[in-house]
Amino acid sequence: AVRLRHAGGAAGAPAPEWSVLPLPASAFPIDADGARCAFSKRRGQLVVEWPRQVRNLHVPVTSLSQETPLAQSSAAADEHAAAEGQRPAEATTDTPEAHPVVAAEVQEEAVAASEEPATMAPDSAVPEELASASQGSAETRVDPDVDAEEWRTRGNAAVKAGDFEEAAACYAAGLARGGGDEAMLRSNRSLCLHKLGRHQEAADDAARCTALRPDFFKGYLRGANALRAMGRPEEALAFLRRCPAHAEAAALAAELKPEAEAAQRARISALGGAERAKEEGNALFKKGQFEAAAAKYSEALGLCEEPEGQLALAIRNNRAACAHQLSDYVAVVKDASFVLEREPSNLKALMRRMLALEPLERYAGALADAQAVLRQDPRHDVANKVQHRLGKLVRDLERAQGA
Repeated sequence: AVRLRHAGGAAGAPAPEWSVLPLPASAFPIDADGARCAFSKRRGQLVVEWPRQVRNLHVPVTSLSQETPLAQSSAAADEHAAAEGQRPAEATTDTPEAHPVVAAEVQEEAVAASEEPATMAPDSAVPEELASASQGSAETRVDPDVDAEEWRTRGNAAVKAGDFEEAAACYAAGLARGGGDEAMLRSNRSLCLHKLGRHQEAADDAARCTALRPDFFKGYLRGANALRAMGRPEEALAFLRRCPAHAEAAALAAELKPEAEAAQRARISALGGAERAKEEGNALFKKGQFEAAAAKYSEALGLCEEPEGQLALAIRNNRAACAHQLSDYVAVVKDASFVLEREPSNLKALMRRMLALEPLERYAGALADAQAVLRQDPRHDVANKVQHRLGKLVRDLERAQGA
């Protein structure tokens, strides 16, 4: 990494802090003795260069001290500093020990990703998205020779240096470049965005990561933490519960559970009438108290101002779910049919009635509901199994009745 420090300052001012700038692995070897820096007013950048022109590092001036003198070259900067009785800015190649825990997390992901070779995209023009990949953070150089894996490596180095803005920009560039491990890039960027307070973006990246890699527990941890930071513990816990068994996920779930329950109570208490009774029924259902939940849904139906409105239909659908858990299939069919008479394509009602008709030996009706589900979702696993299981049986019964 390169460390930069402005040595000047007003009398009595706090000691200036170092600005740490990560270097890409492709920049090495570096001849530090021949390095020079200059400020470009036109670009608004401090440019650090070294012999053999392996790579130039461009950094916005906003990442440095606000009191950094503006100069056209390193010589001009030295002259300006001398005139002010200051020392010139210093550049070293020391590596700071910043954010060791975060660095360890990214390093672990880097090792995991290296076990799955990425398919690199062929050399081509750099996508236009790459130019804006940094989203206002540290500038990302557009380089058609830099592949997604190299961007990820640079991002990991920036995380180790504690520069989450630059790291997020590198991961964004890797995503725009394409051909890399998208799940890992999004997981790492989610970490950075969370650290930067951009929690919704972090949650979005985590959701995409887990969609690509449903077995990757860190995606769930990062998504849950982002949702938690936005004051949405119920959603955080629900998201985390999709994670495969893992000790860290279980520990976070244990922390989230009381927060989610408190948020649920607060949300329900703010409601009134049928809405409140419905939410209380939902809470009982989640706890496995199906009889109490069914009773609460019945109470909610009695409070509905529109017995056939959307709220009432949703409550009946939920009560049908309770009846199914209690093996009261007649009650399931009654509530689900009430919903389907008013909303023939209601997928939940179709599913619940389908699964209730079969144990009642009403096979033709169950098959018809399965086919209705498959018209909406041809890949629905449960409906496909019901159709496969009942198709021949219904045909045989029809032939037997015809004979």
